[in-house]
Amino acid sequence: MGIKGAWLAAGMWALILDSALADPIQVGDLVVDQVWARATIPSAKSGVAYLTVRNTGSQADRIISLQAPVAGEVMAMSHGTRKPGEVEGLAVPAGGSLEFKPGGTHIMLSELSSGLKVGQQFPLTVTFEKAGIVEIPVKVGKPAAMGPE
Repeated sequence: MGIKGAWLAAGMWALILDSALADPIQVGDLVVDQVWARATIPSAKSGVAYLTVRNTGSQADRIISLQAPVAGEVMAMSHGTRKPGEVEGLAVPAGGSLEFKPGGTHIMLSELSSGLKVGQQFPLTVTFEKAGIVEIPVKVGKPAAMGPE
């Protein structure tokens, strides 16, 4: 294989690896994707993260806890109201979805150890009542991002 062929092959592997990192994560009947967070100023004490959970099963499930090493406290927020883990509002209906998005329900990361930087990644541990525990990589996008980059 010549130099051109080697570069093409390397590029193909980069594309395959890049798309593999963006693949949805499955835990039981649940599929988690569209996971991202917004960058903050360096001194920020809070930030936000978003994700979508789709339920392909015939039984509802729900989020009972959220944790991330970058924050002292992680909770779901909806229109300024705290939703601790044991709230029905965090249900993922059978055959339905739960979407955390800008302007709606979101994941509040409080007591940040440092601000969130563009390109940074951190794990978010989500505990579901039935499906169990899953660790999800969260990539930080631009401060005004409206979706994963």
